[in-house]
Parts: sequence; C-alpha cells; structure tokens
Amino acid sequence: NTHMQPVSKVTVLFCLRLLSAVLRTSEVESRATRASLTELLSPQMGKDIVWFLRRWAKTYLLVDEKLYEQISMPLSTAFGADTEGAQWIVGYLLEKVINNLSVWSSEAELANDTVELLVTLVEKRERANIVVQCESWWNLAKQFASRSPPLHLLSSSVQRSLMKALVLGGFAHMDSDTKQQYWAEVLHPLQQRFLNLINQENFAQISQEEAVKREIVATLEALCGIAEATQIDNVASLFSFLMDFLSSCIGLMEVYSNTPETINLIIEVFVEVAHKQICYLGETKSMKLYEACLTLLQVYSKNNQSRKRGDATAEEDQYQDLLLIMELLTNLLSKEFIDFSDTDEVFRNQDQGTPASNRTVSAADVVLYGVNIVLPLMSQDLLKFPSLCNQYYKLITFICEIFPEKIPQLPEDLFKSLMFSLELGMTSMSSEISQLCLEALSPLAEQCAKNQEKDTPLFIATRHFLKLVFDMLVLQKHNTEMTVAAGEALYTLVCLHQAEYSELVETLLSSQRDAVIYQRLADAFNKLTASSTPPTMDRKQKVAFLKSLEEFVANVGGLLCVK
Repeated sequence: NTHMQPVSKVTVLFCLRLLSAVLRTSEVESRATRASLTELLSPQMGKDIVWFLRRWAKTYLLVDEKLYEQISMPLSTAFGADTEGAQWIVGYLLEKVINNLSVWSSEAELANDTVELLVTLVEKRERANIVVQCESWWNLAKQFASRSPPLHLLSSSVQRSLMKALVLGGFAHMDSDTKQQYWAEVLHPLQQRFLNLINQENFAQISQEEAVKREIVATLEALCGIAEATQIDNVASLFSFLMDFLSSCIGLMEVYSNTPETINLIIEVFVEVAHKQICYLGETKSMKLYEACLTLLQVYSKNNQSRKRGDATAEEDQYQDLLLIMELLTNLLSKEFIDFSDTDEVFRNQDQGTPASNRTVSAADVVLYGVNIVLPLMSQDLLKFPSLCNQYYKLITFICEIFPEKIPQLPEDLFKSLMFSLELGMTSMSSEISQLCLEALSPLAEQCAKNQEKDTPLFIATRHFLKLVFDMLVLQKHNTEMTVAAGEALYTLVCLHQAEYSELVETLLSSQRDAVIYQRLADAFNKLTASSTPPTMDRKQKVAFLKSLEEFVANVGGLLCVK
C-alpha cells in the first residue's frame, strides 16, 4: 500500500525476529521430511508456515522503494534489491515449495497454499528475476511439463495454479535464447502432447479411457492456469498461444458431450480467457475471440438439444453449465466497461491492416445467442441456486444497459421470458436482485422513448412495469437502499407513460376515505413532480425528481404500505 505510514523500527525488528522464528520452525520441518519422519509432522503446521511465508514475502520481500517516501534501513538492507539476503530467502522459499510438493502432494490445502507461495514469488518481476536463476526452478518446470511424479498427483486446482506460476516465471528477465529454451521446456510439451493425442485416428474410440481423460483434463486445467497468468505485458504472447487451443477445445465438446465434468472445464477455459484477456484485446483480436465463443455456444446448444431428446436431464445437472455460460457472456460484456486495448501497443500494431468494416461477429451477436440458450433453460427451481440467480440477473441487467436496442428484436417467447424474469426478480427475489432488475428498466424505457413507437411489446411491458415500480415505492415496504434505483426507473417510466402515471395517482387518491391522508398524499405527489412538469428525459429534471422522491418516501412511506 503506497499510502501506508512508514513502519517503525520496533515493528520492523519484530517482523524480522518473527520471520527468523518461523524459518527455524520451517527448517525443523524440512529436516524431518528429509529424514523420512513425515508421519510425525502435522500438515496443519506446514500449512501455517506457508501461510505466514507467503504473506511475509508479498509484503516485505524486495519492496519497491520508489513507492515509499521512507523505508526502514534494516528491512532494505536485509531483503531489498541486490542484497544477498533477498537472493538467499528466494532460494530458500523455492526449495520449501519444491519440498512441500514432493512430500505433501496428497494434502490438498497445504499443496494449494504452497503453490500460492510460488505464485507470490514470481508475480512480481523483481522476485521472478531471482527465481529463474535457480536450477531447482528449471527442474520443477521440466518435472511438471513431463507429468512426472509426484506433481501429476496434485489436485486439478493446484496444477492450474502451478501452471500459472510457471508461465509468470517465464516473463522474468532472461536473454532471448534462455527464454526460448524455457518456453520450449514448459509450453511446447503441453502443446505437443495434446496435439499428438487428439490427432490420433482412433481418438474418438480411446477418448473415454481413463488415461486419455486424465490427459485431457490436465491440459484444460493448464490452459486455465495460462489464462490466469495474463498481465498487460504478456497478453500478446499468451493470447496467440491460447487461441491455437480454443478451436481444438470446441472439437472436444463433441467428443465429450456426455461427460459433464469435461464440458464444464472446456467452457471454463473460454471463461478464463475472456475474463483475463478481453480488456486488453484490440478490435481484430476481440473479434477472433467472439467468433470462437460463438462457435462454442453453437456446439453446446446442439449437444444440449440432443441430450434433452435422449433423456430427461435433471435441472441440477445444468446448473454448472449455465453458470459458466453466463460468466462467459458477462466477461465478454465487460469489454464495454473496461477496455485497455488503446494502451496496448503490441496489439495495436498487430491489428493494423484489418478494417473494422470487415467485422463478422460482435459481442452483441455472441451475447444474444447465449441468451437464446440460457433463457429457455432457466426456471424458478434453478433460480433457487443463489450464485446462479445472481449471475443470471447480472447478465440480463448488463444486456439491457449495453444493448437495449436488441431487446425488442428477441423472439416473442424469449422476450416474454425476459420480461417475466425481470418481474419475478423485482417482486420475489432478494433486494440485491430487485435492484438489478430496476436498473435494467431505465435503459429499456429510454429505448422506447427514442423509437417513439407505441403499442410495441416493449412499450406495453414498460407500462406494466410502471405500476409495479409505483406500487413498490408507494404501497409496499422496501429496502431504502433501492430508492435511488427505483426512483430512476420510475422517472423514465413516467416520462414514457405520463397519462398512465396520472391515472395511477388519481386512482390511489380517490380510494382514500381519510381526508387528512388524502390531502397529505395529494401534496406529496404535487411536490414530487413539481420540478419536472412535464417530465422529460432530461438529466437535471431526473436529479431534481430523485431529490424530491427522498422527501416523498419519508412523508408517505408509512401511510399506505400493505406489506
């Protein structure tokens, strides 16, 4: 944290003494394992040691002194740049990682924390430069690339993180020949083994053999790890490498169509590539990824339809598929919010020569195709899964905000499903989901106002939502944190349906038998719209309306609530 106050000398000395104590404990553990006394050790103790070492290394090892106005001299002298202490402890921590992975490969949590320590050592370039000078690092890379024991016994998630660490290490400072040799020993075996396997003439026949499935799963996990290692200065190399795999992964969708775990992992590769790399990609590279994702979804849709005809798949079986697909679509949509591609000179140069007019697939094409898959499969039972529910409503809200003009173009059944989902989310889900749905309504109403087309399905739907939002704010108890989102939705809907809004107000007032309440409501409604009469899609009017709405809710919120 660059805003931290300088650490006192007492604190630094305490940290150094604490580190010394942990290192002594760590060394006792290491010597015990070398003496084959592992059965006398506690995996929890090993986990605690690695937990501390990782956090210490991340905070104190090779601190970037330029980020601090003052820095402790003992800390800088002991573990700063170009110090023997830094080189020694990097080497020691690397040996600790290798020893743990050899001895504790079956202890999933300890192995995971150990690999996370390795990631910490290489995620910062200054530390990685020292790591790659260690012979043991190269031995670890070769051992993992060749699937040698005991590394091949590590859990899938640990192998993924280990691949991430090895890729990050490959971008440390090395001369060109050494770097080429490194990638040849780390990535080339992965690619070669994969291609040799899937290009066999009898691959379809042997694909279900356990050894083959293990190899496929290991490769897919490695691809996820490679994607997770993406940084702005390595994205060009990693994107090109991963794109060579994506089309082959789509082919695996057909081969493993009846193996849900493998299908999930294939989709997850695309999820990770989109999540980590889309924000850096220029237009041409983005289009290549869109095309690959669209093809993936088309194959999934075809396989899913045939599976539904063959047997009645339980809704729970589709949970993970749908969650991953929605994560993929949401990641693609994030390009509209977070885009660093203009600062990426490598990609900008590579994208030259491909006119934008030649685009064949856009994010909208992929996302809307994905929606065609997701919407028919969603049910109220599936929405009981919190993570799936949140991802679903986040996705449809993003779509309404980014591509509101596409919503009226949906097929009738899908349009009705989307509108039903929004109503269900507003009326029957958590306050977080309700707020997402309210945020989706404003751009839809604005889209109707732009088109100025009456009696369209979207126009009619927004009229129905006007009453729902009106009732939420006036007649029902609601979370006050939703008042702003509900107010923005109400204002845009009132602009679109002014006569219907006036009718709702008149109906409410005429139903009051208490003269005091009647007058209080009438005054409150008059004040609410006084600054925006007639209401228009004007930002200043909306801000004034929202300010008046806070006072309105405070004055009448408790008068009419029916639930």
